[in-house]
Amino acid sequence: MTVGADARPGSGPAGGAARTWHRFHYAVGVFVIAYGVAALASAAALWGDRVDEVEGYFGSGPATGILVFAKAVEVLLVLAAVAGVVLRRDLLLVPPMAGWMAGFAMFAVLDVFTGRWGGLVEHLAYLAAFVVLLFLSYGLSAKVQLAGAPKGPAPDGSPRGPGGLTWTQEFALQAINRAAALTGPRARPAKRD
Repeated sequence: MTVGADARPGSGPAGGAARTWHRFHYAVGVFVIAYGVAALASAAALWGDRVDEVEGYFGSGPATGILVFAKAVEVLLVLAAVAGVVLRRDLLLVPPMAGWMAGFAMFAVLDVFTGRWGGLVEHLAYLAAFVVLLFLSYGLSAKVQLAGAPKGPAPDGSPRGPGGLTWTQEFALQAINRAAALTGPRARPAKRD
C-alpha cells in the first residue's frame, strides 16, 4: 500500500464509499486554494486594471458585470477546493481545476481573436499547468484505487484491467511512475581523492 494513502474501505466521512485520496492530494489542493485566493486578492487590489483588461476583450459595456461574475465563480471554485481538502475528496478538486482550465482556454481563444500574443502565451502556460495538475490528481487517485483493489485478474468481459483500473487510469499511473523514476533518488558518484 502507498504510504500516506487511505484506501481502507469504509474509511472517511462517507462510510462505505471507495477512497481515492492520496497524501499528495493535499499539495494539489493547497496549490489550487492558494492560486484562487491570490487571483481574488490581485483582482481586489488591481480592480481598475482588471476592468480595463476585460474591456479589451468584450468592450466597455459589459466589462464590470463580466468581471464580477468571473470573480463570483472563482469564489465558488476556491470553496470547492477547500471542501475537497477538508473532506479529503479528490473529486471535489476537479471542478476548480477544470474551471480554471476552461477560463484559460477561453482567454486563449480571445487572445487569438484580439491579437494579444503575449496574453496567449501566458494563458496557454496556465492552461498547461492546470492540465498537468488534473492529470496528476487523476493518477494519484488511480494509485490509491489500485492499492486497495483485490488482487487478481478482472472478470471476463470487464472493460477494466488488472486491479480494476481503466486504461486511462493505467496510463496516468504509468506516467506518474515514470516521472517518479526520473526524479527519484540517484546514486551519488564516488569521491575522488
